[in-house]
Amino acid sequence: MAKKDTQSTRRPTRRQVALSKREQEKVRLIYMGLALVGALVVIALAFGLLQTYVFEPNSPVATVNGEKITLTEYQERVRYDRFILEDLYQQRLSEYQAIPTPEEGDQLGQLIRDQYEQRVIQVLQQRSVVDRQTLDIMIEDKLIEAEAQKRAITVAADEITEAINRFLANEEGGVTADAALEISTAVAEATATAAVWTPTPTFTPSPTLTTTEEITQPTPTPVNTPTPAPTPTLNVIGEETLATQYSNWMNTLAEAIDVDEAKYRQFIHSLILRNKLYEAIANEVPTSAEQVHARRILVETEEEADQVIERLEAGEDFADLAQELSLDQNSACRGGDLDFVPRGYNEPSVEEALFTLPIGQVSEPIETEQGWYVLEVLEREDRELSPELYNQSQRLAFNDWLTDAQAAAQIENLWDPEKAPPDPFL
Repeated sequence: MAKKDTQSTRRPTRRQVALSKREQEKVRLIYMGLALVGALVVIALAFGLLQTYVFEPNSPVATVNGEKITLTEYQERVRYDRFILEDLYQQRLSEYQAIPTPEEGDQLGQLIRDQYEQRVIQVLQQRSVVDRQTLDIMIEDKLIEAEAQKRAITVAADEITEAINRFLANEEGGVTADAALEISTAVAEATATAAVWTPTPTFTPSPTLTTTEEITQPTPTPVNTPTPAPTPTLNVIGEETLATQYSNWMNTLAEAIDVDEAKYRQFIHSLILRNKLYEAIANEVPTSAEQVHARRILVETEEEADQVIERLEAGEDFADLAQELSLDQNSACRGGDLDFVPRGYNEPSVEEALFTLPIGQVSEPIETEQGWYVLEVLEREDRELSPELYNQSQRLAFNDWLTDAQAAAQIENLWDPEKAPPDPFL
């Protein structure tokens, strides 16, 4: 009978059990460490993804009264503005390159070429500041939206569509049906106005008349009746063509700069809203205003201004001195006459003198950015604004409103060049 294998049936000793437990604990700790490292890697990756695709895109580039302009919104708008400017640059460059190089001595040809070159340079200048300027415009848009809401100014969806269609029709060298109707109506109204307008007839005595009786019955000089303006022939782009162009344009924006239709329509909405608010503020500008008729002499130094005043006090004529001494050639040739000017068109120190100086009195020397003024007020009265001054007053009114709105708002501008998206056109 064989002996039992006592070694195989022997129980582990306490030392062996302890060693085994320690080995198992080490393995468990290793697995736990690996699991922890894996979890940390997953968390880091998740945080990175959240930072890249959630936190950073929604981080503010600016805030206006607590409302964010997010990085995503800003970058979408920058890509669009760059795209439009790049297209304009290519158009202007093509026009400039199409102008033949003028021959030597051809001053008119050189002037024309220089003007076209300047148009190219202007677009390049806009292009160089577009990244920063875009944010400034977006900040203004927030203020405009708030003011438009106060005034109950809205933009309808069909207004946005019509604005886009007019742009697309213009690209095709035509107009939309609505635009054509507006043009035809404007022409008809202008023609009707011309038709009912009758000039005051002028009478010239006939050279053959000799008697008093005949002279009291003068022969009228014929007056030509205004010829109605012809209705222009318009290239009206049909709805089917516009629909195709609209679809193509949306695809172009999506593929070229990753701007979808909804975002593009929002850009156009902002533009229309700005125009509507401008019109509302412009219409509040009165057509007449207090204006001052004055003349000035512009010199380089205060000492020269004092000398001008001494010569005036000695009896010399203001107009003669202006023609002789004034650095402002535009007014010097008119004896320093500035014509009538309303408020808001001069530096504060000049403005104060113009509207407070007694009529006929010469001012003390006034320092300005251009040099030193000597002023004389000729008359001051409330009068109708010229079309040019009225348009300028309307622009000033809108700019003044915008300046005041910016000053009153809580604006935090967080822009820096790194926030701009990569530029594919550079």
